[in-house]
Amino acid sequence: MIRELSRLPHTDASRYLNYLLIPVSVFDINEKDAKRFNKILFWLKKQELEPIIRTKSGAICNVKRRGPAWDIRRTRNCVEITAILEGYAWRLQFRTKLQKGLSGRKAFTRFKRILKEKGIDLESYAIENGPAIKQQIEKPLIGASHKAYYHKVFEHANHIDFHSSYAAGLANSHPEFRETLNMIYERRKDNEEYKAILNFSIGFMQSINGCKAKFAHLSKDAIFDNNERIRKLAAKLDKLGRIVIAYNTDGIWYSGKPYHGEGEGSGLGEWHNDHIDCKFRMKSDGAYEFIENGIYNPVIRGISNEVKDGWKWGDIYTEKADLKLFTFSEEEGVMLNGREC
Repeated sequence: MIRELSRLPHTDASRYLNYLLIPVSVFDINEKDAKRFNKILFWLKKQELEPIIRTKSGAICNVKRRGPAWDIRRTRNCVEITAILEGYAWRLQFRTKLQKGLSGRKAFTRFKRILKEKGIDLESYAIENGPAIKQQIEKPLIGASHKAYYHKVFEHANHIDFHSSYAAGLANSHPEFRETLNMIYERRKDNEEYKAILNFSIGFMQSINGCKAKFAHLSKDAIFDNNERIRKLAAKLDKLGRIVIAYNTDGIWYSGKPYHGEGEGSGLGEWHNDHIDCKFRMKSDGAYEFIENGIYNPVIRGISNEVKDGWKWGDIYTEKADLKLFTFSEEEGVMLNGREC
C-alpha cells in the first residue's frame, strides 16, 4: 500500500461497516492536493478492486461485501473515493472546503433531540412528497435590485441584517417551534451546536440526500417568511427615499441615511444595521466589495477570508477572484482549469 493512503485517517473495515463513520480526508482545490489525490486514485485503479455495492440511500451494502473494494462518486462540488482494503476503510474527498463545526446532519439531529425534549416529535411532520415540495421552494433573494446597479459605486451605503432569519421564518410560520428556537438563539454565542442548528437546520430539511427532503415543507415556509420580510422592509426603505441596492439572502444593502424603525432589535428575526456609511460595489450575485471606516472588505462566495487577506478595492474584478474550477474523469483524474495535475 502506498504511504499517501496508509497515512490518512481510516477505520477498521468491520463486518458491518457504517459509511458515515468512515473518517473523511479532504483535499483542497489546489494543484498540490490535486496531485496527491490523483496519485492515490491511479494507484487504486491498478489494484483492480471490486466495486462497492451500495444501497439506494448510498450506504455500503454489507451483506454483499466480500473483500477489497472501492468506488468513486461525483457531485457538482466534490469527487469522493471510498476504499476498503487490507482490513481498513477510507473516504477521500477532493472538494470545496467544508464548513467548520457541526455538519448539517449533526446539527439537524441535535435540533430534533432538543425538540423531542420539549415535547415536539419532528418525525410527525415528515411528508412523503418532499422532493416535489422542494421544487416549490422560493429561491433566496440574492443580487442587485436593478441590473443597472451591478458595477455601480455607491457612497453612504448601509447594510441591514436579520438575526438568524431562516430560523425566525420557521418560528413565524410554525409558532410551536418559537420557544425552542428562541432558547437556541439566546444561547448560540456560548454553544457552537446551537449556532450550527440555526445555520444549517432549515437547509437540511429540504436535503434529498440528507433526509429525503421529508421536511421540505417546513423549509419552504421558513424561506418564504424570510423573503417576505426582506421584501416588505425593502419596500419601506424605497418609500422613505432610500435606494435599495441589493439583497443577500437575509439582508439588504441600501444607500442613504441609516434607517431605524419597526422590527429593529437584537432578538430572533429582528434586524439591525451592521454596516454603516460604506463605499459599496456589486460585481455579481455572489461577489461584492465595500469599504467601511477605511477597511476594505471583499465578499466572494466560495473564497475564504484567509485567501482575500491583502486585497484592495477592485481586486474582485481580477483573476484573484476567479474560483479554481476542476473537472474529473477516471482516466485523467482531477484537472484544474483544464490542466492535468
